[in-house]
Order: sequence, then C-alpha cells, then structure tokens
Amino acid sequence: MNRRLTLTREYRGFDADTQFDRIATYGSWHPASAKLETIDSARRIEVTAEELARFFAA
Repeated sequence: MNRRLTLTREYRGFDADTQFDRIATYGSWHPASAKLETIDSARRIEVTAEELARFFAA
C-alpha cells in the first residue's frame, strides 16, 4: 500500500522535495483522499485528491 511521493514545492510548512509515504487511502466518504507520513515518520498530513495532483509527484 505504501507509495513514495515527493513534494514539488513548499506546502503546509514542508520544504520542496520532502518525501512522504502514503500510509492510507480513503474513499469518497472521507473529505481527504490520503494520509501521508514523512519518510522519517516524524509528521503526517491528510490531503485531497486535488492537493495530491497539484503538489506531489510519484
């Protein structure tokens, strides 16, 4: 289930090029699309499908 994603520009206090693992994916019942965790497991964020497409690269 894990999928590595890289932030393409500064966003929500994270620097560009910060790497995340996708640790959860939600269906249409949830306002967020996915839960992401930095690869050092220090911080987590939830993002929408639009945010994934706009700010992250696989």
